[in-house]
Amino acid sequence: MNVNENQVEIVLFQLKLGPKLVVPLVSEVPESILKRRPATGVWSAHEHACHLPAVQPLMMQRLGYMLTETSPTITSYEPAKDDPDDALLNVDLKEQMDRFTRERAKMVDQLRSLELDQWQITANHEEYSHYSVFIMFRHLAMHDLYHAYRIEQRLLKKEWGDG
Repeated sequence: MNVNENQVEIVLFQLKLGPKLVVPLVSEVPESILKRRPATGVWSAHEHACHLPAVQPLMMQRLGYMLTETSPTITSYEPAKDDPDDALLNVDLKEQMDRFTRERAKMVDQLRSLELDQWQITANHEEYSHYSVFIMFRHLAMHDLYHAYRIEQRLLKKEWGDG
């Protein structure tokens, strides 16, 4: 896949917007439902928000690996399998949103320093048919939106039932 500068700029723009969308959104969620799960094993708004800063170091580690190794292999990360079920319920939301904002700005600055050919560096990924620096960060940009959507679902939910 050939990546052009416009595609890179769009991904960088969306990555920069992630915290600007998520932080105000999660702050709208009433304290009474912030950590409430809609069903057993299904994340709360708090967990969706706190997951976002948790994955940023992993993405930067992957980037370093992809920039320095020949034919790197990326291992999938699946929170449901890799982390304790309640791990994100026990972290401070404000601290995590501050971290998300701070680390994301640093990430975008670091990504801006990449040359266009570095965005096209590839790796083997145990889950995906093909994977590159560009795909990884495009995926992260969409990942922000997915979790923002889930936070908004929790915020707008009318009936919670027994979940």
